[in-house]
Amino acid sequence: MYLKKHRYIFLDSSLESPEKEMVMAHELGHAVLHQKENCYFIRNKTFLSTAKIEKEANIFAAELLIPDSLILENPGYSKTQIAILAGYNEMIMKFKQL
Repeated sequence: MYLKKHRYIFLDSSLESPEKEMVMAHELGHAVLHQKENCYFIRNKTFLSTAKIEKEANIFAAELLIPDSLILENPGYSKTQIAILAGYNEMIMKFKQL
């Protein structure tokens, strides 16, 4: 949320790692890439599509959480195996730039 020149990230306290890390990395992506956007307001109050900025935040999260070195040190591993090795759901690899 962007309010009065400050950015806020809210996390559900019931989330457990590594899901919490993925959500935080995604929201951090919004904070870095979409500094003046109030994604919460756009999505929940205006009902406008946020597909592009959501994808960008997912890419940011994947790049932050899955280091290139992990891929390079494990040649021949599938995307699913890399995600598991890193401790995350395989869906994160959909956004990892290889």
